[in-house]
Amino acid sequence: MTNDNVDIIIRGAGLSGISLLLALIEQGYSGSVLVVEKRAEPETQKTWCFWGEENLSSSLRHLIKRRWFSWSFSGDGQEYHHCTQSSEHAYCCLQAEDFYQYAFEKLKGLPTIEWLWNTDSELIDTVDANANNVELALKGRRVSASFGFDSACGISLPEGNTINQYFVGAWVKTSPQSFNAKKVALMSNMTADESCFEFTYILPFNSDYALIELTRFSMRDESLADMQSACEDIVNSGDYGNDVVIKKWEKGVLPMDTRIAPVKVGNWNCIGARGSMIRASSGYAFLTIQRWAQKTAQSLCSENKLSLAKPISPIYSALDFLFLKVMRKNMALSPTLFSSMAKNVNAVVFARFMTEKATFSDVLSIIKAMPIRPFVKALFTPEH
Repeated sequence: MTNDNVDIIIRGAGLSGISLLLALIEQGYSGSVLVVEKRAEPETQKTWCFWGEENLSSSLRHLIKRRWFSWSFSGDGQEYHHCTQSSEHAYCCLQAEDFYQYAFEKLKGLPTIEWLWNTDSELIDTVDANANNVELALKGRRVSASFGFDSACGISLPEGNTINQYFVGAWVKTSPQSFNAKKVALMSNMTADESCFEFTYILPFNSDYALIELTRFSMRDESLADMQSACEDIVNSGDYGNDVVIKKWEKGVLPMDTRIAPVKVGNWNCIGARGSMIRASSGYAFLTIQRWAQKTAQSLCSENKLSLAKPISPIYSALDFLFLKVMRKNMALSPTLFSSMAKNVNAVVFARFMTEKATFSDVLSIIKAMPIRPFVKALFTPEH
């Protein structure tokens, strides 16, 4: 057994870990970093979206694959459109494959970074309560560091109903003019029952190529295999022509709860979905993770300590908590909630709210857009 020391350990080479590593290198960090990943390579079948390219670090903006200035919501025979003229509020998309290719080109060959792929590891709980370091056990090796970031930590949730976001998306090639390439369908064909809210998300890259994704916010366990079959039925329904070819799939499950409590081991810092870096009410995370990575890297580079700033502002966490509480109590109301927001809030206010840049007036507009009774009831009714 060998004992080694590094400055930082990053356990998990996913979006959070690689974003932090990129930010550290771009800000001139010169310490030693160990990256440990149990997979042989990162998962590249993912698409990340957000509002406003100016919200993204200038070094990453060239990775934006597509921008849209219009998006829509629909359900129960009604459709609501949002349009903006400004890139500040445009809906942007980039793909994991491009992000990781760029990151590994930037990080390749740097002598201060050690990569361990396809490697099992175990966190060690530091015996000395006053110690600030972290420790990691590998096969035949034990490594300690001043700072540790873990994207694979366990989580605990309170008893009772919790909501998960399940999504299965098909990238499809169709006959020409099957899609309106200028508009994203954020939530199409919204339906709900007492435990599940379902909609279709359509991301058109051009008139004959798009991501068609079936999404469920559900309090029951959903089968991704069954959802893939249901998504195939949507793709082959005839709504997108008869000449449809599925090129690839992407799928996943995200926790939708502000009450997530990471199970910390010693001084390890939980990051990613398990570190509450996802907007609980929507599942959007890319911008939040980039902001966290930049702030954390700046603090480590300038002061050699961690930033105490939370990944998501407490005001947005509080609003998300109340919104999700209403959904947990009356999931069938979900289409009405999202339709009310789409109908009564304009595109600019909506985009600012989704990127945590809303003004006080914006927040009031969001609150006024919602049906008041279920929210008042949720405020004063304890959960069991």
